[in-house]
Amino acid sequence: MGDVKVLVGKDGCLFLQNDTNRVVEQNSGSLKLTESKLEKWLRILETRFAVLKNRDIKYYFLIAPNKESIYPEYLPSDYEICEDRTVYQLINACKSHNLPLYYPIDILKSYKSQYQIYPSGDSHWNGIGGFIAYGYIMSIIKRDFTTNILDWEEVKFVEGEILLDLGNKLTPPQTSVFAWGMVKQPQAQIIYDNKVINSGHIRLTSNKNKSLPTTVIFHDSFMESMLLFLMESFSEIYLLRSPSLDYDLIKKIKPDVVISEMVERFLIQPPVDFNEGK
Repeated sequence: MGDVKVLVGKDGCLFLQNDTNRVVEQNSGSLKLTESKLEKWLRILETRFAVLKNRDIKYYFLIAPNKESIYPEYLPSDYEICEDRTVYQLINACKSHNLPLYYPIDILKSYKSQYQIYPSGDSHWNGIGGFIAYGYIMSIIKRDFTTNILDWEEVKFVEGEILLDLGNKLTPPQTSVFAWGMVKQPQAQIIYDNKVINSGHIRLTSNKNKSLPTTVIFHDSFMESMLLFLMESFSEIYLLRSPSLDYDLIKKIKPDVVISEMVERFLIQPPVDFNEGK
């Protein structure tokens, strides 16, 4: 294999390998969170929940499943998926500390017989997967806030064949079908975008309906297929592409809700929050 970044599975389905997060080793269970890293995660999350609760802000942590977790049947026959891998280490540790984490693996799996939710040539979910995850997390948030949740009749999906993150790593590059999500009658729009690529990307969104709650979202690339839907459920969203919370930023914006979104393979490295406890 050498340092080839793409693993070709059954029916030509592509998966990530030899990445900086060592996803293959995480999945097999040969790379796990150490006790010290697990303790660090618990301290980080305990602080987040406590500080935000003290500010009367609700906090939700959404974990996007790895593609391998949703489509293990397309992995090579000798590929191992451990039931005690990183994501379950953290979820189980947090349960014992009453720290809720939200991992929509079951609901995503329940839809995969109807829809392709992770493209064959990409490690991310598509617009359909993003919409399912959106509905999942918003159904949880709606227990605490009065808001709108889009249903399937209010959205549509448009497919096209493009070059995606895994297909782009092959020689020659390989395209695959991607489904983009759209809202049929949008009430919200992006009003600011600093155009920064990857870490540090900032966007602001505004909804015509000002009665909805406000949120700050700290996220990774999986948010891209959720954002158009989330915009319809909040009056304002401040998005920052970062695994870390910035407490000064939250204090300045004073949202009703803070959301963290992180793909499961990133959990192997606990983040460092900014201005902790201020």
